[in-house]
Amino acid sequence: MHFGEVDWNSADSSSGKSDFMRIEDGENTVRIMGNPIQFYIHWVVGPDGTKKKFNSPADNAQMIRRLEDSGFKRSARWFIKVLDRKDNKFKALEIGPQIYNSIKSLYNNQRWGKVTAYDVTITKAPKGTQPLYSVTPNPKEALPSELKAQFQEFNDRLNLDKLIAPSPSSEIMEFMRWSDASGGKSQPTTQSGSKANSDEFDFEFED
Repeated sequence: MHFGEVDWNSADSSSGKSDFMRIEDGENTVRIMGNPIQFYIHWVVGPDGTKKKFNSPADNAQMIRRLEDSGFKRSARWFIKVLDRKDNKFKALEIGPQIYNSIKSLYNNQRWGKVTAYDVTITKAPKGTQPLYSVTPNPKEALPSELKAQFQEFNDRLNLDKLIAPSPSSEIMEFMRWSDASGGKSQPTTQSGSKANSDEFDFEFED
């Protein structure tokens, strides 16, 4: 499993709400600003029918196994830093495999290449449509230089560590009303991060 910043091909806060973007119905145009930040989640349904998202407890292999044996499979998620073209503000956007794989296809396409060189439009179709999301590239265009300072300020302010950190097993047990963790001793699982060469994701500014 990979946690943290990863290359598009390597995948399997203290910030305010204004620093985060939600995909709305219809077209959402953004400029991707760097590598995806990967983590894992479980959507868990409690005894009372309440559904809650937990980050996968990477420090407890037995808890992960118990969740998966209970039908709550682990799935990968990513945060990407973007320039939201709706208001030209830098934000963090959480995405799932459908959007991630579409962006990765552009990254691996010789015609398009690095995804920081052009805007992409993420289109959310009506509920029940498959695929629900589609990603379309826009013409390549450098970002103006005045945005550089704004991005650096956003990047310094943004703290995703808390949002991608594994959920404590005790919180999962309390939510599920489990009296023990199926043997219960915490066993660390291997974590490995793969950081891409930063040159691959350098974005250009017009002078």
